[in-house]
Amino acid sequence: MFLFRCVVLLFGMLISVLSFASMSGTLYSTLSGANNHISNEFAQLHIPWIGSLTPCIDYPITKQLTAKKMPILALDNSIQVCGELLRNAGNAPFILAHAQPTKKLIVLFHGLSDSPYYLRSIAQELHAKGHTVVVGLLPGHGVNNPTAILHDPQLAQIWREYVQQVIATVRELGTELYVGGFSSGGTLATDYMLDHLANVDGLMLFSGALRLAENAETLSKIPFAKWISKIIDGDYVTTSQNPFKYPEISNHAALILMDIIRSVRKRLDTTSGINIPIFAAHSQYDQITPILGIQELISVAIAPHTLFEIAESMHVCHANLPLNQAQVSVIGLDDPNPLANCDVVKANPVYGHMMAMAVNFLAQ
Repeated sequence: MFLFRCVVLLFGMLISVLSFASMSGTLYSTLSGANNHISNEFAQLHIPWIGSLTPCIDYPITKQLTAKKMPILALDNSIQVCGELLRNAGNAPFILAHAQPTKKLIVLFHGLSDSPYYLRSIAQELHAKGHTVVVGLLPGHGVNNPTAILHDPQLAQIWREYVQQVIATVRELGTELYVGGFSSGGTLATDYMLDHLANVDGLMLFSGALRLAENAETLSKIPFAKWISKIIDGDYVTTSQNPFKYPEISNHAALILMDIIRSVRKRLDTTSGINIPIFAAHSQYDQITPILGIQELISVAIAPHTLFEIAESMHVCHANLPLNQAQVSVIGLDDPNPLANCDVVKANPVYGHMMAMAVNFLAQ
């Protein structure tokens, strides 16, 4: 009996090893030799947030991406990390690397309630220009049941530590470090930059959330606001037509974001100047994160900077700024009765110009 159990145990271990080897081929074995340990560390880093690692299967949306000539996840030296809790492969964190470490390493983070998908086209274009690009998945995003994380009183610390861990894990993939992101991802990147001025070589913001709408900032000052916000959130709903974004923003998470924004603002108010190159793309029409926050950042910039400011007359909404037409066609939403113009998912009409400016900024 003992011998039988040993044979069964060994057989089970063999199956596990074979399965893991097969899985790692799908998940993260495509970074070249010297970078293989980074692949593994990047994957392991996400297990607490997305569950046990699983193969990134050809979810229908991924097939659509391939059909639309967006082979982000099929490039050599690229990885994406999927887990059992992930909504779909489109929400997975990923790395777009090259055979050798590049001069510039760009680490980006997505916004509140959405996922790495919102930065896919930007990442692909920057990678095509010879840069290594990493896009993380913030804890409490891209999964089916994020409420416990989004309501954690230590959420700000969780996000900050995650950003630090991602950057530390991939740092060997490039000589110069550029951090950035979309919306609240830009907030966290700016927060990181201010704490690591000597180690960051550039900042890239797309609809960077350095201010929120006036009513949101005012409500965040109400006593017991965070306690009330959890009641309002209730059982946070994640099911939506958009497979890459939650239907609503968690009120509690938004208040945590406001705390981080205030921390950033306080440091900017006392700085003698930011001597790090900054690229910022922002719409004057943005009613979620007013452009004033970006203008305040640029006002203390000493190093060369690029502000791509989209005219209000173009009606480019906050969440649409990082999207091109290929991404929008995959999301495929057509709301016949939108509550407002900004409820409609549309491609940024000056996306090409924006990316040309971003590429030029990195070439300087």
